Amino acid sequence: MRILTNEQMRLADKLTIESGVSGCELMRRAGEAIARSLPADKKIYIICGKGNNGGDGYSAAVVLKKSGCSVNVFATDVPKSDSAVFAEQYKKCGGEIYGAEQCDFKCDVIVDCLFGTGFHGTADGIYSDIIEKINASGAFVVSADIPSGLNGDNGRGKVCVQADMTIAIQAAKLGHFLGKGKDVCGKLIIEDIGIDCADLGAQVIDDEFCAKLFPPRSNDSNKGTYGRCAVIGGSKNYPGAIKLAEMGLSALQSGCGLCAIAAPDFLTHALAEVVVENTLFPLEDDGAGIRYNKEQIEKLCAMTKCIAIGPGIGNGYGEIIKLISDLLSRDIKLIIDADGLNCLASNISVLKEHKANVLVTPHPMEMARLAGVSLDSVLDAPLQVASDFAKTYGVTVLLKGSATIVTDGVQTYIMKDGGPYLAKGGSGDVLTGVITGIAARGFALAESAGAGAYICAAAGRRVSADIGEYGTLPSSVAREVKRIAAEYKIG
Repeated sequence: MRILTNEQMRLADKLTIESGVSGCELMRRAGEAIARSLPADKKIYIICGKGNNGGDGYSAAVVLKKSGCSVNVFATDVPKSDSAVFAEQYKKCGGEIYGAEQCDFKCDVIVDCLFGTGFHGTADGIYSDIIEKINASGAFVVSADIPSGLNGDNGRGKVCVQADMTIAIQAAKLGHFLGKGKDVCGKLIIEDIGIDCADLGAQVIDDEFCAKLFPPRSNDSNKGTYGRCAVIGGSKNYPGAIKLAEMGLSALQSGCGLCAIAAPDFLTHALAEVVVENTLFPLEDDGAGIRYNKEQIEKLCAMTKCIAIGPGIGNGYGEIIKLISDLLSRDIKLIIDADGLNCLASNISVLKEHKANVLVTPHPMEMARLAGVSLDSVLDAPLQVASDFAKTYGVTVLLKGSATIVTDGVQTYIMKDGGPYLAKGGSGDVLTGVITGIAARGFALAESAGAGAYICAAAGRRVSADIGEYGTLPSSVAREVKRIAAEYKIG
């Protein structure tokens, strides 16, 4: 499965038409795809806009009318180009096109063909009124390609159709999963109409993707065989011993051989009470947080080539930026999360030249700070902002959200299966632990990040199915990670 941007979908359409398949033929196929997903014995209203999305609605109406279904078409505008062709065909079949203002919305099924994936801005005027009436109708709502009013690239939309089902033409779009997309698309069905987009878009992370990162383990192996990692975090204001322990546990459950928790020395006693499977690596401190000590970092890096830094590390940016700068200069895999990202944003220049292989794991606000842009800029173009940052600094970015974007600026992965059960403080720490554990076993950071996001989502989904979304805690997710290999047939 691939997920496309609006631009990529337009390119695929263009290339397909240039190969000899007419736009009219593609619209005919789209109409057939929509029609075959609708019940034949129900009263159906199709509401068409002026663009190609409306044309798909007229095309579907032709199929339904010829099949003897009860179908009525309501239009907001006069159809043009290919849309007009199918509007005329519908009339020749005995159908009549009514003005949208004549619609009473009293039907069993409403097919929403107002706007397509290229829509941007805000639906207003008559369109806003129609959308509100669709949502209040009580009918089963089917959206063609994407719910009208929803942006196909970012899932934003002030006023948009609340669909029970969305029939995506040829491929899923980013807007189906980002922003409010998951909340308004209903059941997503993807219909193949012969548009070639195999080499476009982002790869979706699934069980098959993750299975490659969990091969069978050899009997002739030991803890050193599966890599070593370290997690650096903790401070006076954010001691988080339990969270650090959960991170280490998640790293081990993700398959690495050994994980060290590196924290300020004053946290050693608290950590000793909860850290069982991991080792402790006390770091010099100033009473509030970690104090940079080059010799200690050299020793830590001699133990492992995969280090995560950030959770609970606090805002002592002076010492922490020295620590991050040192780690960036070393031949290691470095995962920067949480307070580590805020520290990095305060002095982004240290990222311009680095030897380390770097992954940053921001949520949208952290991404805005790192990139030096507004939060709205990130929400409007999350993939673009993440990809541009990755290219500029030569790093891999995992951008959190309702769907997780992982990109190194060239290859992009989408983890679409997250949910509200992960919306708890500490979930990101567990994610970082899982990613670190996978990367320590020798896998690329982009693959490790994608698989880590998928595994945490799967664990969260399993826990919430048992105790509910409100009661799901990061600690429960961390404990569930170990079951995912069996339950999701990974490995």
